[in-house]
Amino acid sequence: MNSFKNILRKLLFSLLVITGYGSMAQAVLTATVSKNTMAVGEQFQLTYAINGSGQRFQGPELKDFYVLGGPNQSSSIQIINGNYSQSLSFTYYLQAKAEGNFKIGFATIDADGKRIQSNGLIINVVKGNANAQSGNTQAQSNPEGVTEKNLFLRAQVSKTNVYQGEALTVSFKLYTNVNIVNYTVSKMPSMAGFYNQEITLPEQLQLHNETVDGINYKVGELKKVVLFPQQSGVLSIDPMELECIARIQMKGGNKMDPFGMFQDPFFGFNSARDVKYAFRSNKVNINVKELPPNAPPGFNGSVGSLNFDATLDKKETKANEPVSLKIKISGSGNLKLVEAPEMSFPPDIESYDPKINDNLHITENGVSGSKTIEYLIIPRHEGTYDLEPITFSYFDLNKKQYISKTAGPFTLKVGKGIGGSGSASTEKISKSDFQLLGKDIRYIKIQEPEFIATTGNFYGSLPYYGLMFSPMLLFFGLLVYRNRMETINSDVVLLKSRKATAIALKRLKAAQKLLSANQQLALQEEISKAMWGYMSDKLAIPFADLSKGKIEGSLIAKKVNPEQINYFINTLDQCEMSRFAGTSAVIDADLYQHAVKAISDIEQSLKS
Repeated sequence: MNSFKNILRKLLFSLLVITGYGSMAQAVLTATVSKNTMAVGEQFQLTYAINGSGQRFQGPELKDFYVLGGPNQSSSIQIINGNYSQSLSFTYYLQAKAEGNFKIGFATIDADGKRIQSNGLIINVVKGNANAQSGNTQAQSNPEGVTEKNLFLRAQVSKTNVYQGEALTVSFKLYTNVNIVNYTVSKMPSMAGFYNQEITLPEQLQLHNETVDGINYKVGELKKVVLFPQQSGVLSIDPMELECIARIQMKGGNKMDPFGMFQDPFFGFNSARDVKYAFRSNKVNINVKELPPNAPPGFNGSVGSLNFDATLDKKETKANEPVSLKIKISGSGNLKLVEAPEMSFPPDIESYDPKINDNLHITENGVSGSKTIEYLIIPRHEGTYDLEPITFSYFDLNKKQYISKTAGPFTLKVGKGIGGSGSASTEKISKSDFQLLGKDIRYIKIQEPEFIATTGNFYGSLPYYGLMFSPMLLFFGLLVYRNRMETINSDVVLLKSRKATAIALKRLKAAQKLLSANQQLALQEEISKAMWGYMSDKLAIPFADLSKGKIEGSLIAKKVNPEQINYFINTLDQCEMSRFAGTSAVIDADLYQHAVKAISDIEQSLKS
């Protein structure tokens, strides 16, 4: 049966080539809509059809409508009584914004060696019901059957009932069972009332399988944040908003094509279309409880499970020599927000603002690590000084009570300084005179200076004139360089084309690391993005409009070797099959090598 279909396809294709082109009429571009009158918020289709083939379609300006999807391209072929006819259509999925009569302008396309223009249309939009106007984003962006059942964003929190200052984690996850070509975060979530620290995620979206309500999804984590509520009450984590381009496989077939031959890649037709879909995550409310009212003196909002210690780096010193007092707070909790304890030193000990060093680890369980607070103190006179104990208080989440920990007191013995300094009659040194903190004082050098005699006269010499005119030469050089860079950067298409190979190789380098780590799914996705992105930049075709047919046509126009084109297209097919069928590590290694060779061959051919 398969061999019969193959023979039939080749015979029909030969028939098209021999008999088809003489019977084609003059190309006409016709604009139609699914309805001319509609309510505000109602969706409709705008289609431009040409009875033939065309290139470089340019749609009209659609500022009076929401563009939910498109233009989606489709082709059809008919053979009636031996006569061959072909049609090409471009479909937009639109939604009415407001009441009134709106004009849809002309679209243009190249056909039969000239630029042809479509007819214009008038759309009448009447007042609709409240449901039509205020529907949510997901209901409005559903032109191709993409719904919240097969593509949604979910915000998940580790806990919804916490104390003020207690850590919780929120994760924004993307769930999909359709193929996503690209996605963009259109609005980041607002987290008013929280101090947040973001958890670093891999640049490449890591996908795993998860079942929700009996349906299997591919799940990727887009954003993960540790939150510390700064006030009590009910606080909200607002939704994250996302826009995706989903590649939807078209269902059914052409009624004039009972054998399915025109869905075959042999004829260059695609059976999928890209659809833009906008949606948002759920809103999450967090109940934040107040801390108990019986806080001890000196409590400054520290919450968690914490340890406290303080030490002097030396117990004996001399007058005007620095001493370091180190306070270390460690454990888990809101360590980033922990403040230095209030300190009180004797009048004859001068202190400086503390140096604070954080050594923190941010994970989904919260923040852990240590905070070191170092005071530099300088005793100005000899004697024995008693430093008061240092108390640190925090709210322990495990015990649900306040804990106070104390270090000290400390005793510091200070002897007479160098040269008799440190006595009561010694003039006190001010802070501005002490520049080298944490080091010994540098004194004025009393040695005789050593002078070096020079010969010759610099004025009028060659180095003199060289230095005098070098700023002018440097200025003109920078001017020429700036003009050249502005010329290059103004040509966005040329700039993207030049950078296409570098970006593709960077992605393939990341894919090589994933190959070594045996992360098959991420590897296949990275290779796919490298190849599609390379062609988008190199051929100056928007990512959403890119297809294998357009790639092949553009490369043929640039006189690229047909074998190299086929090799590139076949590698893309292998990559897509690997992503959705599952492959072994050996096959993935071959796929990586094929992708490198495909991009290198095309690049070499385009340069030659």
